[in-house]
Amino acid sequence: MKKETLDKLVARIDRMGKADVQSLLLRLAAEKGLFQEVFESLRDGLILFDEKGKAFFANRAAAKIFDKPVQYLLNLSFETLVGKTCTLAQLSESKLAISRDLQVNYPEERHYNFYMAPIGDPSSGYLVLIHDDTESQRRREENADAERFNAVAFLAAGVAHEIGNPLNSLGLHLQLISRKVKALGGKEREMLEPLLETAHAETKRLDTILKQFLQAVRPTEVQRSPVDLNEVIRQTLDVLAPEIAARGVEMRVQWNEQLPLVDGDATQLAQVFYNLIRNAYQSIANPAEGGVFIQTDFTDADLRVNVCDSGSGISHEVLGSIYEPFRTTKEKGNGLGLLIVRRIVKDHGGSMSIASSPGQGTTVTVLLPRADRVQRLLPNG
Repeated sequence: MKKETLDKLVARIDRMGKADVQSLLLRLAAEKGLFQEVFESLRDGLILFDEKGKAFFANRAAAKIFDKPVQYLLNLSFETLVGKTCTLAQLSESKLAISRDLQVNYPEERHYNFYMAPIGDPSSGYLVLIHDDTESQRRREENADAERFNAVAFLAAGVAHEIGNPLNSLGLHLQLISRKVKALGGKEREMLEPLLETAHAETKRLDTILKQFLQAVRPTEVQRSPVDLNEVIRQTLDVLAPEIAARGVEMRVQWNEQLPLVDGDATQLAQVFYNLIRNAYQSIANPAEGGVFIQTDFTDADLRVNVCDSGSGISHEVLGSIYEPFRTTKEKGNGLGLLIVRRIVKDHGGSMSIASSPGQGTTVTVLLPRADRVQRLLPNG
């Protein structure tokens, strides 16, 4: 192959489709010289094996994926390098390309696709192409989440209509019954009034749940303006002060007074921290054993708020589905608070994370982009 042709190939190889790259590599690997320049330009990992399964070439991308030097990879077995997704015997016997997926959970969750194929005849060896499919997997999951969210939103509209109207009618009839009961006297009134109060309370609770459910799934436009996050949290603490005092929970706050502004909706952000702070102190059964710690800070790009509690914590099983509607650890909770919080944070271009363990408390971290985000530029030269 001429150098001009090779240069053009190297320049466009990252724009080629996955199937085209695989086909090209099989042809190149079968030729003498192995075209190392082409192989090193790949973003996917490439490892070549002889007919006995001994690795004799690995490109830089493969070394990066495994986080090991190339020489280290060449000393590993075929089965180890392909994550035990396939054996050399299986590949040799099939005489066909084999594609397998592998999920790695440590040190971070990654998704890989291993494409394994004979290079030519059995004496020519084998090729393994490793594609990092993490970002594509994340996009697929986000699309699936969006589809589920749209389905829930559609369902919510129907629920609001089918439950909301009868609920309003029930409330009106209870009011009429209450007037009739007040006209009664003696033991009949004493017997009926507690029952009516319970019915009123339950209809009010159902109405609240319905409104929260709609708020969780219905898109809400963000009314953006410069927001002082410290002030939002201070005002939220003032609103919650009576309940905090009644519970006897210690609240500690570490303010960063240099905190930049956020371009956001102050009302919605207040709702975020109202839910998070209230969740934190409600999780503490014994105030004498700890309290709630809130910290505000920032980087060049983001503002960070940590809400930490010394409460009962959350099990790994529940933590994995913490954002599902009606999934809650509270005896009287409805599981919609965190769903609302996450939606508001996402609408503001931010992110949130939850770290927890049973008996060890919970830490919720909210990241929001600062209004005057500092752009980091690569140094010249």
